Amino acid sequence: MIILDTSACVDYLKGNNEIKKCVMKQEDLIHITSITVYEVNIGLERTKRKISKKRYNELYKIWTEFISGMEIFPMGYKEAELAAEIYDNLESQGQRIDDNDILIAGIMIANGIKKLITKNVNHFERIKDIEIIRY
Repeated sequence: MIILDTSACVDYLKGNNEIKKCVMKQEDLIHITSITVYEVNIGLERTKRKISKKRYNELYKIWTEFISGMEIFPMGYKEAELAAEIYDNLESQGQRIDDNDILIAGIMIANGIKKLITKNVNHFERIKDIEIIRY
């Protein structure tokens, strides 16, 4: 299994061909986390408020069609516990990253998922046990 990071989902919504090619060539199942749902929906709500309801509706349709066949991995106790370990490990090394990225990593590791498609290499490469697929 592979998790799509929020950056990959946002690029997909923007019509980025590189992410589309990357997704199509994967043999493993691709899924997302509840953290990515949260982050993407923040952007969608901002689009509705700052751009237009019409653009929001267009993007929302693309988004829901894109994720319709994906499993959305939730944030539970085990995931939160592992994310806290990741946070502490990174902080002790002076390498803190965004909390949402730590939560995504905690969800991945708790569910035995090792692969992540992302453009946000700088953050995720600091977390051991995650293989980054760049696009």
